[in-house]
Amino acid sequence: MNSHCIYMILSMVFPLQYSITAQASSCSGGLSDLIQTERGIDSIVADVMLQMHASTSLQSSNSTGVTINLRSWKPHHFRHHHHHLKNVHGVLIIIGWGTMLPIGVMIARYFKNFPMTWKEWYSFHIMFQGIGYTLGTIGWGIGICLENTFRLHISKAQRVLSIIVFICTTIQMLAIFWQPKKEAEHRRCWEIYHHFLGYAVIVLIITNIFLGVNDEGQAEKWRWAYGVILGVLALIALALETYRWIKSNQLRQSIELTNSNMYTFP
Repeated sequence: MNSHCIYMILSMVFPLQYSITAQASSCSGGLSDLIQTERGIDSIVADVMLQMHASTSLQSSNSTGVTINLRSWKPHHFRHHHHHLKNVHGVLIIIGWGTMLPIGVMIARYFKNFPMTWKEWYSFHIMFQGIGYTLGTIGWGIGICLENTFRLHISKAQRVLSIIVFICTTIQMLAIFWQPKKEAEHRRCWEIYHHFLGYAVIVLIITNIFLGVNDEGQAEKWRWAYGVILGVLALIALALETYRWIKSNQLRQSIELTNSNMYTFP
């Protein structure tokens, strides 16, 4: 009775594979058939156990394969994003701190009053300074995240210098709200500090960028790229400075000529 019950259960679980055997067993009623049925059940149970073992082995091998693929995929995936973020970090700092901030300084120096007067100089000075500060700070923040997350190698000198640059650029940006009125007594002192700190920050930024470029995998390409940008800015500044010097000499000669004429013809 127990054998028939087991056989019925197995025939329900595996209807397609053992339907013919089930029909033959139901038609036969002899003792020999029962013995054969019991032997068939034993062979069925053995086949089921073998199939379950094979299925478990296949699933185990598949899961192991997936795990291996994931393990081999994750480092590649992270390396790709790590490389991409390093490029974004470098580009933002070069464009923001290394390009737009110097342009903002040049606008304030050469287009405020002398040698050329431009009414919109202050708006463009603030615009370039603000955009450059924002982009550079975002790039600096990405660098900090890379250092903490991916253990990005950054030299101690560059780390300290980048912090100094961030503090100084932040102070310069806050000067928009701190600057005193033109008629204030300490206005001249504020202008001296603002100009001196601005020029010092440009030198620190250039040094910081070249230190960071040396730590990159493709240092030569980065060095050439920023060298070209810096060379173009230097040529423009040199041309404007030469024009400023020429205008200054002309103005001084004009003043001397005017004074000499005043003393000659009282």
